[in-house]
Amino acid sequence: MDRGARRAVGGVWSSKRVRQVAAIKALSEHVAAWVHPSVQADAFAAERHRSFLLAHFALGVAPFMALPALLAAGFAPAAAEAMGFAWLLVPILAALQLSRSGRLARAHLLSSLALTLLAAVVAVGAGGLLTPVAPLAFAMAAFEAGLSGSRRAALAGAAAAAGAATAVALAGAFGALPPAAVLGSGIEALGLGALALHAAGQAVRAARLIGAAAAEARAARVERDLVAGASNDLVTRHARDGSVLHVSGAAHRLLGAAPRDLLGRGLFERVHIADRPAYLHALAYAGTEPATLELRVRRDDRPGAHGPAFVWLELKVAADASAPDGAALGVFRDVSERRLREEEAGAAREAANLEAVQRAQFLAAMGHEIRTPLNAIIGFSEMLGDERLMRAAPERRSDYAALIRQSGEHLLEIVDHVLDISRIETGRFAVAPAPCAAGEVLAHCVGLLAPRAEAAGVRLAFEVAADLPPILADRRALTQVTLNLISNAIKFTPRGGDVAVSLSATRGLMTLSVRDSGVGVAAEHLERLGDAYFQAEGAAGGREGMGLGLSVVRGLVELHGGRLAFDSAPGRGMRVTVAMPLDGGSPAASGAGVVARPDFGRGRAASPLPATRVKKSA
Repeated sequence: MDRGARRAVGGVWSSKRVRQVAAIKALSEHVAAWVHPSVQADAFAAERHRSFLLAHFALGVAPFMALPALLAAGFAPAAAEAMGFAWLLVPILAALQLSRSGRLARAHLLSSLALTLLAAVVAVGAGGLLTPVAPLAFAMAAFEAGLSGSRRAALAGAAAAAGAATAVALAGAFGALPPAAVLGSGIEALGLGALALHAAGQAVRAARLIGAAAAEARAARVERDLVAGASNDLVTRHARDGSVLHVSGAAHRLLGAAPRDLLGRGLFERVHIADRPAYLHALAYAGTEPATLELRVRRDDRPGAHGPAFVWLELKVAADASAPDGAALGVFRDVSERRLREEEAGAAREAANLEAVQRAQFLAAMGHEIRTPLNAIIGFSEMLGDERLMRAAPERRSDYAALIRQSGEHLLEIVDHVLDISRIETGRFAVAPAPCAAGEVLAHCVGLLAPRAEAAGVRLAFEVAADLPPILADRRALTQVTLNLISNAIKFTPRGGDVAVSLSATRGLMTLSVRDSGVGVAAEHLERLGDAYFQAEGAAGGREGMGLGLSVVRGLVELHGGRLAFDSAPGRGMRVTVAMPLDGGSPAASGAGVVARPDFGRGRAASPLPATRVKKSA
């Protein structure tokens, strides 16, 4: 055959193939219109219906389309061939039933029963199950029912095929089958041809369904990746055992790790060990109970000062509806800032509640503290007003007057302390910093308190370093700090004890140290000494004063840019150290006048309110 002839033949075959593809496409489009409306919104379900309709219409219509050509060629159908063409109407009926009702399981069962009928006819016509076509037809009938995806339809189809095969076998065993020649020699060929057509239809359906499933999976994966990539949240996909199968690109932003580092058990290893049980439980039961939990996850690129750094993440877990293998989807969102705000708000509420309780305790203590001098004032005033009593003991008049004066001075001291605390807290305490000799201030204060120490049986000594430079400070405030500290030490030192005061300067700081051999304070209360309204019980128990003195001292020291430190233990006395910059170091030192209030210890985390009472106070 020359080149021209080959081209002509190739053109004929090509045109035929084009017409065949066009015909198949036209048939497919026509069949698509027969899909039941109930499944048109579901792409995969619609493809299952479309594949069934296309295969069964083609199976039923194709032989009838070829029948005119066969008749023209002299084909004269016998009884077996006529039955075969009649059987081909069943696939068409099954397709019409599906198009009308939308019940795919019923259509598959009808098709399965048709194959069972064909297998039984072939077996009977061929003289029993010895022909290989009959067992193959029974097996395909059961397989057709299984393609429905319905357990009930699959069981019914398998039961029908098994029952028919059993009936044929029993009939053959008892000699009830007709001779093979009754239905003609072409019965096996007819059955084989029908099975081939049906197998081809099943293959087409399987190929289309596999392609549709793969396309849907790709679309779902692309959609999931697009959504995950556009989100600031970390999206993960987990296997049934909790291992990570897929991680979105937000892994580096949230955890400082590459997505590949979180695959498998990588994410689990980063979950805080205390949160792992809740994490695994949420993943294990994602299919039945979608969960939301907060957990700590290690962040690799932000190591903490004392070990790995953890961030708080909110995890929402749900089953992956696109995967029937028990996979779960997780969405992680950073909630560290919210948790921090909640913790800060909780600490603020705790501090406010603590301060409210301390204020109430302070008011109660104040009532007891002012009650004694007020009773003294009232009582001795009444005695001074009793002329009969005064005539009987005129020499006591001056003693009573002195006691009234002392009680009044004590009340005035309490009021002054309260006013000082209020002014310091509100930032209205006016200071006038100026160069002053701290040694002279200390000597003056010791001189004022020496009679009180002598009356209490306490030895009071002080020491001032040589060449002590002047300090830029408010002289009145420095005097009040010194008086309060020495007075406290004397008050809480038993008779026969010692109070030692020293004053020195080094590295630009003036250091005032007041040490006593008194009752001391427990270590857990040291950090809060000087906080507003806080009182700590000493080793001897009981209470004296209201806790105002150290609060005023702390406030005045902080106004000068200094700091207050305590060293004590129950029964071992107390050492209070004041360190203040020689050149000021705060707005007060620059002549600002009214300065911002100190925090009185509010910057520290609040601790539980102890069941103790005030001891170290003025």
